[in-house]
Formats: sequence, structure tokens, C-alpha cells
Amino acid sequence: MSAVVTKGGRRLSCELAVVGVGVTPDTMLARAAGLELGERGGIACSKTLETSVPGIFAAGDVAEYESVVHGRPARVEHWDVAFQHGRTAARNLLGEDVAHDVVPYFWSDMSDWASLEYVGVGGGQGVVRGSVDDGRFSVFYVDDGRLVGALSVGRPEDLQEARRMVADGARPAADALADEDSDLAAL
Repeated sequence: MSAVVTKGGRRLSCELAVVGVGVTPDTMLARAAGLELGERGGIACSKTLETSVPGIFAAGDVAEYESVVHGRPARVEHWDVAFQHGRTAARNLLGEDVAHDVVPYFWSDMSDWASLEYVGVGGGQGVVRGSVDDGRFSVFYVDDGRLVGALSVGRPEDLQEARRMVADGARPAADALADEDSDLAAL
């Protein structure tokens, strides 16, 4: 039996460890330009992706924006999110004054047999639907009663409904999310 030992000295028995490592954006140029930085390590942006300096917009991993979808600041590290940011920033540079209201989406192919997809942002209590043991499950993340994100492995139909619920600010009951007999479309 193998184990992982944490920095604090705690020993966790396991046969496999998965490590998720985020990135810290390089904000040196932004800091030198006098742009305000956010609490999550990125460049602080409004809902339109405009920085603290009028007329300067940020997009991608470095953008920490006021998410109108989640009602709090968000910074997501994935190329699809960066692509969507670019579209919003461009529209605002052209004078449209639109909020970035796209629900973040990203995925990762773990192997030939497993791939995970995610919508929303992290945080909150996880509610499992399906079977982790069988490798077909979703985890819905509920924060203060509101669905803020969902992770899906082998259940793309759950993800589509989760995206809609996150965008709508839905407040589904946790027991209904977990119950495979409940209709997610009706929640």
C-alpha cells in the first residue's frame, strides 16, 4: 500500500493520487501599468472585463472579473473561457457595453476511458448523482442554496441541464439533484 504525506505531516493511504495544479498569472506588466489586482491573483475587472483603468480590458487566465452569472468575482484557467472573454472584450472595445455572461466551461481528457467536463465556478457543497464507483457520475456544487457549478464524468446530459441552471441562478433542492429519478430539466 502506498501513501501520500502532506506538508503538515498527515499520512493518507492510497494507491493513486491525482494532483490538480493551478497557475498564477503573471501580473507584473499590469501592476507596473497601475492596474488594480484582484483577490484571486488576477487583474481586477468589471463585469464588462474592463480593468481599473478606463479603456483597458483583460481576458483569459489573468482576468478576474465580476461574474454576473455567479454574483461574485471569478477567474477561470481554460482556453475556452479565454476565447469567450476575447469575444466580450472585443464587443466592449467597440462600444457595446455588455456584461460577460457566459457560463464557464472546461474539460480534461484523463485517459482513453475517462474524461471530465465542468460548467460554472468552484465552491460550495458537492452533491453526487450517479455512481462514482461505476465511473458515471456528476457532482453538483451548491453555494448558499444556489447551483454554481457541476462536474460530470460520463453523464453529458447532466452537464447541459447544470449549465442552464447555473445561468438561471437556480436553487434546486440537494436531494432532488442527487436523486437519479428526478428530472433535472424540471428543477
